[in-house]
Amino acid sequence: REVMHAMWRPQKFKAIYLLATLYVLTLTLPSASAAYWAFGDELLTHSNALSLLPRDAWRDAAVILMLIHQFITFGFACTPLYFVWEKLIGLHDCRSLCKRAAARLPVVVPIWFLAIIFPFFGPINSAVGSLLVSFTVYIIPAMAHMVTFRSP
Repeated sequence: REVMHAMWRPQKFKAIYLLATLYVLTLTLPSASAAYWAFGDELLTHSNALSLLPRDAWRDAAVILMLIHQFITFGFACTPLYFVWEKLIGLHDCRSLCKRAAARLPVVVPIWFLAIIFPFFGPINSAVGSLLVSFTVYIIPAMAHMVTFRSP
């Protein structure tokens, strides 16, 4: 139910999916293709393509942008977990963003701690991405929509 609550306004999904598709087609695929073209087989032994780039301001900017991307993605991915936690402690209907942000800290801090103690992030990220992205992006939302809006 928390996934459906996080996605309750389906009329906005068309624009969001269009923007996400444009993002992938204009930024993600060209940059990935350029990295594979430039570095080829070196990427087989380096899980982080940014480590192969020369150390200059452009690489530093790319690292900073990737960190911003990871923080935003982390927030989106944890939204259903936040909702479960907020319902458990009774703050789900609270309108104060500050209170809700503070209430989310007990969820965020242990996850960050686990991320820090496991430094081999590349293989974990690849495994989790390959196993879960299809389910969380396509299959679970489609099933939740079919269950919620099924014909009697």
